[in-house]
Amino acid sequence: MAVACILGGSLLTMFGLMYWRSSVLLFDTLDRSVIEQLQLLSARPPELLPFMIKSRMNQQPDVMTRVGLFDRAGHPLVGDIGMMPDALVLDGKVQAVLSPDLPIEHWRAVGKTLPNQQILVVARSADEILEVRRKLVNGAVVGIVPAILLSLAGGALAGLATERRLRRLNAVAERIIAGDLRERLPTQPGGDELDRLCTIVNRILDRLEEGVGALRGVGENIAHDLRTPLTALRARLERSAALAGSETHEAQSIDQSIGNVDRALSIITALLRISEIENLRRASAFARVDLMEILQETADTFLPVAEEKGIRLIASCETQAVIVGDRQLLIEALVNIVDNAVKFTPSGGTVELRLSGTPAAPLVVVSDNGPGMTLGARARAFQRFYRADGARSTPGSGLGLSLVAAVAKLHHYAVQIDDNHPGCLITMLCWRNSDENAT
Repeated sequence: MAVACILGGSLLTMFGLMYWRSSVLLFDTLDRSVIEQLQLLSARPPELLPFMIKSRMNQQPDVMTRVGLFDRAGHPLVGDIGMMPDALVLDGKVQAVLSPDLPIEHWRAVGKTLPNQQILVVARSADEILEVRRKLVNGAVVGIVPAILLSLAGGALAGLATERRLRRLNAVAERIIAGDLRERLPTQPGGDELDRLCTIVNRILDRLEEGVGALRGVGENIAHDLRTPLTALRARLERSAALAGSETHEAQSIDQSIGNVDRALSIITALLRISEIENLRRASAFARVDLMEILQETADTFLPVAEEKGIRLIASCETQAVIVGDRQLLIEALVNIVDNAVKFTPSGGTVELRLSGTPAAPLVVVSDNGPGMTLGARARAFQRFYRADGARSTPGSGLGLSLVAAVAKLHHYAVQIDDNHPGCLITMLCWRNSDENAT
């Protein structure tokens, strides 16, 4: 629209200058002819003027310039102007007036009082010039309006094409932000400035993917390399505990060491599992999964643990929902959520598993009435190894919710933590969310 306005303004300015200049030129030519005729006739002797006007009319009946001679009262004496034009000022200057005989005709007229008090009027029709101006205006409308419309149409088409291209770039950028560093911004064969920018960004992504892959590989290799010696160390500690007996001080120290080794092994196992889920990036294991069965299976698994701790575990299904996903991974995610709820809920408390929402947009909700989490802790809960201040005294590695986030991200689901007043309320939105980075 801005380009169309600039183009329209330029064309209108150019037309206005041409219209003004041509009008000035045409009227100046006409006015000069009228003035010259007036000067020529007024220079003749007054007694010969009527004869010259009659002779001129007889010799040139189709002359374009009209002449009229009037007495001091304005009554016609001779000439082809039958009446004095209205509002004609007798100052010897050309004026625009209407014809007294034919009001639809426009004149350029000039009048002068002669020495004998007679009035000489010379006029010429300006309709031809006005017609030329009308044609100029019509030509401008025919030329300028389509040009503006075409510029608007061209701008709209170019804008839509650019918008579609930017939408594709935005979609790819969203997938890159969500963690898929294998994505690359699309380029076109034309190689314009935007393509060159996309090429530079793609090169940056290549280097970034290499760096992240190398860093991830280092972590995975460290975890793999630590698993074997830690497993061997645990086996030696168990043999040492058996040789030391069960009641000795050495045996108690060895048992504590075995517990620390088990904790390290659980952390390594969790890290490798999260890495495995993040690197999966495929849906080959996806199938139709009944969420109600997963919910009930998880509740049955934790029911003995909850009863032993004096916690009431409730499972309810408000709707039936069958989704497409990896059953084992979804169970792992739900187990980690429920494990945290049972771990932090005090004796006499309640942990509830609930399937709600609609069949097309199901929600898996796990709520408890434990100590809950602060707003800052909820914002960082899905980071690896993060543990809130109140949770540092309880066993754990801070990787459970990271695994939940990895599973949700693989399925393009979203997980959110809210306050249950008191306690936590964790909701998994089990449909393909448009915001893939919601976790």
